Amino acid sequence: MGLLLLLGLLLAPGRVLAAEGHASFASLLAGGLSPVGLGGYHSTPARYAVPSYGVSYYWMDDVDESSWNLSLEFGSDAYRVGAFVAYLSMDSLYRNLYSEMSFAKTWTLLALGVSYGLDVNWVPGDALWTRHRFKWACDFKWREIHLAGMLSGFLDEGVSPMVGVHWNTDEVVSAFMECDFDYIYVGANFRWKIAEISTSYRFPDFAVALQFSVSGAHYGASYARGFKHNSIGWNGFHLKKKI
Repeated sequence: MGLLLLLGLLLAPGRVLAAEGHASFASLLAGGLSPVGLGGYHSTPARYAVPSYGVSYYWMDDVDESSWNLSLEFGSDAYRVGAFVAYLSMDSLYRNLYSEMSFAKTWTLLALGVSYGLDVNWVPGDALWTRHRFKWACDFKWREIHLAGMLSGFLDEGVSPMVGVHWNTDEVVSAFMECDFDYIYVGANFRWKIAEISTSYRFPDFAVALQFSVSGAHYGASYARGFKHNSIGWNGFHLKKKI
């Protein structure tokens, strides 16, 4: 944890375009199918490279559950390689270490990506078990519109689909809509100079998430807050640096 805190002092995001919850319990600030951004637990591997690295910390309201997360990506116009590691603890009863590697082949109008995740779970002083997770995804670009899809799942579970459309611009406003066939997520980013506000809404079983970001040429920071209807809310703090 001391090493993570040290990294946190050295890091921070240029513009936060894909800030879905990196913790497994924080997925409402979607953008999971965004074509750019550091990878996370819910993110697509079919992304275009913006070499950078970052750290984030998430915690839940009124429950002793938290998650430290490290992300890295590098590449060029032709490919993207990403890595993501998350350590989650819940009281003194449960621990989880999730690590994921992803690769994308990218062209001007198309990105194809795949990732493999190793999920290690244990009860301190008792049982330990592992699971394997895969993601397959694509992203098609038409002008400023990105049409994306992803299949993901653990080997001991079924495959979960997700589809979405992202409107990414260099202007003041960007927007997205995603669907995992249980919920629909819609959201928008509002930028003004060094500040950015991101919003996301879930339907049905309404829930909302907000993120506030500040950034410079290479550094930045953001705070996210998720409000869940009839459930526990969460908080997230992100730091990132462009390479």
